[in-house]
Amino acid sequence: MNAHLHRGRAAVVAALSLALIGGATIPAYADDPVTYDETTDNSGFAYHLNPANEINGGDYTVTWNPTERTDDGATSGSPAGKYGPAGITTSTGCPEGYRASSRSYIVTPDGLETLGALQRTQATSPVFGLQGGAMTLSSTRASSWGAMTEATNPNGVNAFVITCDPPINGGYPGNVKPIGNAKYFVTFFSMDWATNHWEVTTDPRAVTKTATTTELASSNVTQTSATLTATVAPGDATGTVQFKQAGAAIGSPVTVSGGTASYSVSGLTAGTTYAFTAEYSGDATYAASTGSVSVTTEAIPVQDSSDSSVGVTVPTATTPAPTGLKMSAKPSAVTLTGPTTRTAGEVWTATGELGTVTVNDDRQSASTPWTLNGRISKLTSGSNEIAASNVGWKPAKVGDGNGTAGAEVAASVDGGLGSDKPLATGTGSATANVTTSVGATITLNTPADAPAGDYTATLTLTLI
Repeated sequence: MNAHLHRGRAAVVAALSLALIGGATIPAYADDPVTYDETTDNSGFAYHLNPANEINGGDYTVTWNPTERTDDGATSGSPAGKYGPAGITTSTGCPEGYRASSRSYIVTPDGLETLGALQRTQATSPVFGLQGGAMTLSSTRASSWGAMTEATNPNGVNAFVITCDPPINGGYPGNVKPIGNAKYFVTFFSMDWATNHWEVTTDPRAVTKTATTTELASSNVTQTSATLTATVAPGDATGTVQFKQAGAAIGSPVTVSGGTASYSVSGLTAGTTYAFTAEYSGDATYAASTGSVSVTTEAIPVQDSSDSSVGVTVPTATTPAPTGLKMSAKPSAVTLTGPTTRTAGEVWTATGELGTVTVNDDRQSASTPWTLNGRISKLTSGSNEIAASNVGWKPAKVGDGNGTAGAEVAASVDGGLGSDKPLATGTGSATANVTTSVGATITLNTPADAPAGDYTATLTLTLI
């Protein structure tokens, strides 16, 4: 709370006749956050004032006029308590949902509340505390203050409280209710009956709080999300943690429970580093603290591809000894061969072995699978073509490895190798690099009416 000379001082301006003592009923707001509860027990706090209910967390300014007064009793035998301040003003008004009414109290350190400490006057502006604007209390002769005694306004530091009340039964708390769960402004003054003197003083509630540490860690990091966990020590600290990304708040404050608070952040970009902070608010015992962590989201897997040239010679239907088939594949060329003779009107079949293809997985992740696919383009010889669907293969693993060979793809069935078909699949290891080697027998069923010639095609292997 800001202060000129008077931290946390507040006054409430009465709103026209509605805020006058014994005034008319003020209807409840549709979005009132609470209903007035006069049984609220704040005895665990200094002056029985719950710090959670202080306006703006104490961020306001209150001005007294004058800031002190001494009474010599010359006027009608007035004692020191007879004259209160001529005016008290606040820098802001009551928050929305707490504008049913406003009252003023003197509150002793042990929580004794005495209502009517200062007379309220009608505001001169149409915007005042019970409508959201700044408030004013004033009295040239504070008769209610003068009714105070050494019991209700004792020697030492007392609180002057201005309430912002939530509704009760559609109305306002009235003059006989305690502060309860009302929001409030508070300022402090020191009373000395021996010298008939009072004066504004500093807030006596300030205490030295125990230092804390806040450590921020990340878990469950994916390409687009992560879980942030703030650990506050000592572990019995209460309050909230506000998580921030690059200095901007993300989400609402999270309550600390058992020394920790967690928040799941989403909508991140893959392969990007983010700076997160966790700001612990502190509580009545423990001071605030901050922790930070840098989080790099998982990257999108890189696709690795390689092209191999495939060549084949198809003999003419009348040639008793065809020239054979040739194909090259990763890592070396592939030759497809068939019978030396070809009978007109019959399918001619040629086969060959794809060289060993090795997948090396060094991501050290046991949760992300990979697939090695293959497809072949149409075979061409000049203007002559053989469809890729006439080519199939039978994959087989070579040696050890954690991968699995793909299923056999029959030539001339379901499109053959005209579209991506798995040559092998597998996953990595969380602790070591893993290699998987695989080969395949390639089969070409040449249509009976295919012209003879030297045909070429491209076999493409893609690792995802």
